[in-house]
Amino acid sequence: MAFGKLVAVGLALLCGVSACERSVQAETETAEQWRPLFDGETLNGWTGVNGSRIGDAWQVVDGNLVLTAGGAGDLVSAEKFADFELQLEWKISERGNSGIIYRVADEDAPVWMSGMEYQVLDNAAYPELEKPSHSAGALFDLYAPSEEAVRPAGEFNSTRIRVEDGRVEHWLNGRRIVSYQLWSEDWRARLADSKFSDYQQFARTERGHIALQDHGDKVWYRNIKIREL
Repeated sequence: MAFGKLVAVGLALLCGVSACERSVQAETETAEQWRPLFDGETLNGWTGVNGSRIGDAWQVVDGNLVLTAGGAGDLVSAEKFADFELQLEWKISERGNSGIIYRVADEDAPVWMSGMEYQVLDNAAYPELEKPSHSAGALFDLYAPSEEAVRPAGEFNSTRIRVEDGRVEHWLNGRRIVSYQLWSEDWRARLADSKFSDYQQFARTERGHIALQDHGDKVWYRNIKIREL
């Protein structure tokens, strides 16, 4: 083989190795950005509303974070987040209702008065499902899912919530089902027509907590992780 060809092959191999190394490094850095909010063993990193004691019915069962019975109150992350991507899995009991509420304010008030709720629901059997914006994956009472992607009660669902520069996406089982821009004209119109119209603190928190809702029904959460954007 001519010397020029040998040099070309060598350079190609070096570039290939370099590209591979960069790819591995990028993947490692991306993986390192994610961190768990639930360690699968304890309730470390969580509190009750406004730093209060966690209710006894929130328990760790077989690596799952479980609300075993109603009356425990909402579970709130100790940390606050501004722009973030949250991933987790959940399953709801038959006829059950819960929610994942984000950007919750530091105040002694129900978390839904300040935070926005990704609805967790048994769509098929919940007795009070009044409209599409109350169904699984919705931004509760504001944006309905573009399609029904939820699995039956008793089966785990995969959820992703992404918030960046006021742009918010709800994903359910690999499908983007809600997308909205905070404080756009469309947002303001929907807010004015919602149950939250009279709550001055609703969606005003730029850096807030993540909360898991106690709506009185048994619900399981697992593989909860987050990365800040």
